[in-house]
Amino acid sequence: MEETQERRPRKFPVATVAVLLMLALLGEYVVLMGPPRGTVTAQGQREFWLTAKAAQITLPSGDVWDAWTYNGSVPGPVLRVRVGDLVTIHLTNELPLRHSIHLHGLRYNISSDGSQAYPDSMPAQGQTWDYHFEATRPGLFYYHCHSSDGGHPINYHMLKGLYGAIIVYPADQWPPQTRYEFVQFFGEAMMDPGIAYVINGTQAYEQTVWDLINTQGYPQAVQTLKGAGYRVVPVGQPLTFYLVGIGNDYHSWHIHGGNPVYVRGEPVEGDVVALGPGSAAIATVTLTNAGIWLIHCHLVAHADAGMVTLVIAE
Repeated sequence: MEETQERRPRKFPVATVAVLLMLALLGEYVVLMGPPRGTVTAQGQREFWLTAKAAQITLPSGDVWDAWTYNGSVPGPVLRVRVGDLVTIHLTNELPLRHSIHLHGLRYNISSDGSQAYPDSMPAQGQTWDYHFEATRPGLFYYHCHSSDGGHPINYHMLKGLYGAIIVYPADQWPPQTRYEFVQFFGEAMMDPGIAYVINGTQAYEQTVWDLINTQGYPQAVQTLKGAGYRVVPVGQPLTFYLVGIGNDYHSWHIHGGNPVYVRGEPVEGDVVALGPGSAAIATVTLTNAGIWLIHCHLVAHADAGMVTLVIAE
């Protein structure tokens, strides 16, 4: 998922610019009058622009999901900031009902709550509301609609697709290295009627992988999956998975390959990360062998219903 456009206007005094240019010419990196590494505070200004809009998503089953989205995708854009940043999110609502942004994990005043406790923070169609937050600690957080407009409960607004991730990096780890990061939401899609089990707003089936390999052979199946957009990573490369359980059901995350999975530096028994409703976890793993490695919910009935994805290691 791509980030939204971000603007960080920076203005430096002429003397500061001269010093920076001199250091650049010398090929040196020097921290001037700053705290020691590891205790850096950012205090940057960071802005994002989101639009609540409709989108039709065709699932592999052929069913069409009339989704509500931020910026046209489910999940919405990944918002990447660092500790100490002051964050503004501009939400424009193009949908007929009131919608909002409610954040987990970033500190804010009541006017940025995006909930029924401050109704003005849930803009109607054609309106824009600005939410202001402060990133106080590193980690994985997320945002979602908290509106219940139109006679639909909050749950309905969320599972129509209005959610996205926020990653806060330590202040001294900027810009972030995101090439081998994966953001994955496990939840249910409101289909009207019924629900579909989805990872990042879409589905896949293990039986499809079976059929593909049996039809094309393993080497060609790998190329086909690459062409379909599945991620390719090097063997031996540490991977980071940012995981969120966004639905009402319990889900779990499991990756094949038998490699140790760590959460908060501790190994996860069974290589399965539990994802209760609203929970989040950062999992790390290093794939030590080449292959097509499945990732799926280990409530296996959910995997059978489409809650499957994969990564290719080479």
